[in-house]
Amino acid sequence: MIRHKQLFVFVFFLTANLSLISQHKTMDLTPNNIKVLNFYGDNGFVHPSKEAGLKLIEDLGIKNTWEIVSTADASIFNGKDLRSIDVIIFNNNCGNKGRILSKENQLALQKYIRNGGGFVGIHCAGAIWNEGGEFQNWYEGFIGTKLLDHPKVQSARLVVEDSINTITKHLDKGWVVKDEWHRFSYNPRNDVKVLLSVDENSYQGAQKMGGDHPFTWYQNYDGGRSFFTSLGHTKEIYADFNFRKLVEEGIKWAADASNNTASLPLSEGLLLDLNADEQVLVEDGDKVSSWSNSVANKVQKFIKQDIGRKVKGSGRPQLKLNVPKLNGHNSVVFHRQELVNHQEDAFDHLIQGSGYTWFSVMSVFKQVKGKPGVNSFFGNLRNTNLNKQGQYEGFWAGVNIKNQVWMSSRNGLQKGTWNDDSPLLIDNDTLIKEKYYLVMGRMGAGEGTVKMELFVNTTKALVEKSFPVNTKANPSKMVIGQERDATNHPGAESFDGEVARFLIFERPLSNEELKTLSDHLKNKYNIN
Repeated sequence: MIRHKQLFVFVFFLTANLSLISQHKTMDLTPNNIKVLNFYGDNGFVHPSKEAGLKLIEDLGIKNTWEIVSTADASIFNGKDLRSIDVIIFNNNCGNKGRILSKENQLALQKYIRNGGGFVGIHCAGAIWNEGGEFQNWYEGFIGTKLLDHPKVQSARLVVEDSINTITKHLDKGWVVKDEWHRFSYNPRNDVKVLLSVDENSYQGAQKMGGDHPFTWYQNYDGGRSFFTSLGHTKEIYADFNFRKLVEEGIKWAADASNNTASLPLSEGLLLDLNADEQVLVEDGDKVSSWSNSVANKVQKFIKQDIGRKVKGSGRPQLKLNVPKLNGHNSVVFHRQELVNHQEDAFDHLIQGSGYTWFSVMSVFKQVKGKPGVNSFFGNLRNTNLNKQGQYEGFWAGVNIKNQVWMSSRNGLQKGTWNDDSPLLIDNDTLIKEKYYLVMGRMGAGEGTVKMELFVNTTKALVEKSFPVNTKANPSKMVIGQERDATNHPGAESFDGEVARFLIFERPLSNEELKTLSDHLKNKYNIN
């Protein structure tokens, strides 16, 4: 039966597309407008702290004006009831004696997660052992591991591994608290983003993890988001401000309230946000047919391009799910493939005087020799004499055969390839293959000569050059994975690598703004 439901009414509209791998919900997901399923159905040990755990979630609902549905009835796990839920909480519910969910309930939970749902697991949610079959394996990966055993309840020291993250930034570097210190079936570190670990020298008992003992973490998993903390055994911890805040921020993260485009640290002038966690449409398994902009009422989607290719469909990149090195976020893998935006003039103004700032969370593979030094991961270069001023207009970036990253802009006035009207900015350091980087480029605003800058993992410019603006420049279509809509030789000027996030602002960000957004993206995608 349903224990409690707050008297707040919200209306949500959700459109489902099973091919949309990590669907971004269309409702308002600000932290004060979410609906939480507080599930406590179990089949096994019942903690004396269970009522305190339920009350914590209901208290957080009152504090944040969330709608809370608290129930032990597993029949709520069906498509109709879950459609309006933003976060499911498994609230300290053990399954050590038997099954909690029916097969139909299990399928509904998996579908909910695969359509972009959020999940929070507290304490004994990691000890659900008897669901059986494929779902049991899926669930343990979804939690991150499985609880095995523990020493007696005692105080220990938790180490904050990420003091910048909103979930843990309220904590001191070392937090001493009394709880039950679980040992797990395996260390989840390689698959999740660890927030808290326990100092094994600070407690007594044989139940340890060899010196590396994660205890609270989150991950993007199978299209959704999962936050888990093994804390939560004692009644006292549910009254602890630090724990309450940890759970509160974990719920907000799982609801995607801190992960969508609207909650980027800044959004003024944001023209394009391609996020591999959302708005990616696939076909034939994992082949990307389109990648849509997460910014509303701006540039629309980038779609597959087959023109000029000998093999139909060979121009489609691949969606890669739940990349551990990216904190479990997705990426799009390019092997000399591209996605094209057909709004011909949507990006022209960026080199006509408005200026720009772009961000690419990416990695590189071994490049294939094609056009000398041109392995572009984006661009809108025009290679025609359309306006009688010159042959090359647009801006783009890529890597050379050595995987040295470069960027350039061309104004349509140049008579050669690389010169003062077409400056090439190249970093002499080589990108390490299959390591993820944050690469950024910036052009100043104005109609005279402006500054161009290239950045890699730092907000100190590695290369700077001047660029003479041509207000009549007329670039081509914007393409991801290629320098332009090159149907005459598709793939010849494309790059081999991955892109997890790509942003373009239609203005030059200030140094302070650049650092703010850079720090946010590096933290989100685990970039050192």
